[in-house]
Amino acid sequence: MKLPGTVAAGLFSRKGFLEEFEGTLTQTEAEEMAGLCAAITLTMEMQGRLLGRLADQSGWDDCYGWVTWGPEMSIVAIHDSLCVVQGGQASFNQLVKAMTESAGTEPIKPGGKGEPNADIG
Repeated sequence: MKLPGTVAAGLFSRKGFLEEFEGTLTQTEAEEMAGLCAAITLTMEMQGRLLGRLADQSGWDDCYGWVTWGPEMSIVAIHDSLCVVQGGQASFNQLVKAMTESAGTEPIKPGGKGEPNADIG
C-alpha cells in the first residue's frame, strides 16, 4: 500500500493466519495483528447478519470492513486486507477506497492458509 501514513499492510485468512505482509511491524506483531483482524472481521460480519434479521432489512449483510482509530495509530480492515496507518497522516476515504477496490477483486473464503478466495456473502 503506497498511501500516505501507511505503516504496514497485509493479508490474513479466515483462520487468522498471516498470508502476506509488508511494513514496520515485526513478524510476531504482524501475526498477532492478522489474528486480531480476522476475529474482528468475523464478528462484524455476524453483527451485520443479525442486524439484517432483526431489522428485517437487506443491506446489513454487506458489512465487510471496519476501522479502529486512535491518536497515534489506526487499523483499517476490508475483507482479508489490513492496513496500519499513522493518525492524522492518512485519509480514511482514500485508504478505504483503495482497499475496497483491491479486496473486491479477491474477497476471502472461510478456510485457511493458502486456500483459494471466493465471495464471503
